Amino acid sequence: MIKASDNNLLSRLLIASLLLAAFSQLAQFGWIHGKGLVGQWLMASAWAESDEDGAASPWPGARTRPAARLFVPELELDRLVVEGVQTPNLAWGPGIETGPNGHVLIAAHRDTHFRFLGDLERGHRIELEQPAGVIRNWRVQESRIVDSRTTRLDMNARGPLLTLVTCWPLDAIDAGGPLRLVVSAVPSEGENS
Repeated sequence: MIKASDNNLLSRLLIASLLLAAFSQLAQFGWIHGKGLVGQWLMASAWAESDEDGAASPWPGARTRPAARLFVPELELDRLVVEGVQTPNLAWGPGIETGPNGHVLIAAHRDTHFRFLGDLERGHRIELEQPAGVIRNWRVQESRIVDSRTTRLDMNARGPLLTLVTCWPLDAIDAGGPLRLVVSAVPSEGENS
């Protein structure tokens, strides 16, 4: 026979377990977003010290450093972009890679640095500044959803071409699905310096 005090204890244990699980999820969410914010702050300090040889290392032993600054005037959006598109680098900011023929790829996480990709529209301007101050201007040409299991981004594509990519859907509960939001941009005529 179960006593009332046993039910009370079980109820308290269940509530404590649920609270612990909720706190764990919130802590993980906070860690990811906090790391992204701190990363952009540290990268901004390194970017401020950049010269024609590139940006400084943001902290001793860093695996990456700022490689460009991405600005979308219509959205008043400003992001520092780091070298490389490897997953550890993307925790600190969008990552950049350039193919042999001028195809520039920038990738980032959908829930931090590239959440804005869903707001980009055809014709929006994108500015990409290099550490030496050279700015390339682009115009959004198209946005599409692709399945990463069947569609590969061609880094050998003839450039100049800018591709921004992140996971889709932007508001997915579970990360790591196969769908990607791909935004393609082409140089703005007469605007590149």
